[in-house]
Amino acid sequence: MKGLKKIGLKLSGLALGRAVFFILAALLVSYYAYFNYADSINQASAWVNPIVTKEELEATKWVLNNSVEREVFATCIFGGELLMGRTLREGWLGGDWAIIPNVVKQMSDADEFFKTKDAKKAHELALAYNLSKVWAPNRQVFCGFSWLNIEREKFSNSTYFDKLYDSGGVQVYGVKRK
Repeated sequence: MKGLKKIGLKLSGLALGRAVFFILAALLVSYYAYFNYADSINQASAWVNPIVTKEELEATKWVLNNSVEREVFATCIFGGELLMGRTLREGWLGGDWAIIPNVVKQMSDADEFFKTKDAKKAHELALAYNLSKVWAPNRQVFCGFSWLNIEREKFSNSTYFDKLYDSGGVQVYGVKRK
């Protein structure tokens, strides 16, 4: 009988230890989930919200009337696919990735173009890729590495860019040539 009590106490202690461990683990996970919630929502929102907006679809009419076929726009991947599919204009990103030379560098440069605040740097990238216009939707853009917000203030620098179209949902800027 004494032996059974000892075994029972050991099992009860083991069960209690496991319960405490799982409670502490759940508290730890809850703690990190609470503080990462806003960041998680921000990262997930781009994937669960519409990737191309109604305003962008409407703006393609302006593109058809104010640009020429095969003109190259600075775009994210999804903006490029939209412009290519609906207007026969080329997007900086999107399309047949297998035929794009140095595609990783191109994605990196596109990422930098949209996130930099430096108008001169953005302009130099635009000229290096022979971009004539910039497609700047009011949503996060994805250039291959992460979702990011467009730093728009650089486009107000009239030395490098001209605002050509603004529907409130998307802006199109002209890239000035030297």
